[in-house]
Amino acid sequence: MAKFRYDILDNEIQQKAIKFRRDHGFSNAEPIRLKSLLLKCNVLTVFRQLSEDFSGMAVKIGEDRFMMVNHDHSLGKQHFTIAHELYHLFIQENFISQSCVTGRFDRKDIEEYKADMFAAYLLLPQEGLTMGINPMELSNPDTIRLETVMKLEQYYSVSRRAILQRLKNIGVITNKTFELYKLDVRRSAAAYGYEMDLYLPGNKDLVLGDYGVKAHQLFENDVISESHYLELMRVIGYNPNDQQFENEKNKDIA
Repeated sequence: MAKFRYDILDNEIQQKAIKFRRDHGFSNAEPIRLKSLLLKCNVLTVFRQLSEDFSGMAVKIGEDRFMMVNHDHSLGKQHFTIAHELYHLFIQENFISQSCVTGRFDRKDIEEYKADMFAAYLLLPQEGLTMGINPMELSNPDTIRLETVMKLEQYYSVSRRAILQRLKNIGVITNKTFELYKLDVRRSAAAYGYEMDLYLPGNKDLVLGDYGVKAHQLFENDVISESHYLELMRVIGYNPNDQQFENEKNKDIA
C-alpha cells in the first residue's frame, strides 16, 4: 500500500478516535480515565499475568465485550493496550476476537496497525499535546525538553515510548530524539521527582465489570451448578473457604 493510502487511513482513524472521545464526553485535550470508561462502556476487563510478549486480548460476542490485559506490563503500557483493544471492540467491523501485541505499529497486520494508531490518537489528542508544549519547542523539531516530554506522559498516563511515537508522528521530534529520550525512563522520571507508578506493573488480578454479578445470576437461575459458579468466582480471586472471607462473613453476621 502506498504512503498516500496510509496517510488517508491514519486520518480516518484519527477522526474515529476524535468521535469516540466526543461520544463518551471527552474533549480533544483532556486525558481519559480508562477504568471509568471501561465501566461506562460495559467492558468486562480482567488483568492477569501473561507472557511478556502478550499485551492483551479482546472478545466480542453479540453486545457482550471482554478484555484481558497483562498486569506484568507497566501501567503506561497497560493504558495503551486498553485503548488498542477498544478499537477492536467498538470500531473494527465484524470483530470477534484477537490476541494482541500492542505498540508495534506493524503495517503487515492492518487491523493491528489501525488499533495502535487509534490508541495513539485516543490517548494523545493532537490538540491537547500542542497546548502542552512551549511554542518554541513545538515549532523547531528536536528542541523539546525531556521535562516537557515527562510532563505530557504523566498528564496523559502513557508510556515514554507512546508519547515519543506520537510526538514523532506529528513532527515535533525526529528519530534522533526518539532514540535519546527512550533511554533510562524510570531513572529520568525519578530524577525529576515523579512517582514511579506509571512505569511499574500494577492492577494485579483486578477485575472491572459485572463478572461476579453475571456468574451469580447464572447460578440463581439454575443455569450453572454451584460447583461451576464457585469455579467461575475463583477465577477472580473469590474462595469461600478462604479465612479472610470467613472473617468478613462473621463480621456481617455480628
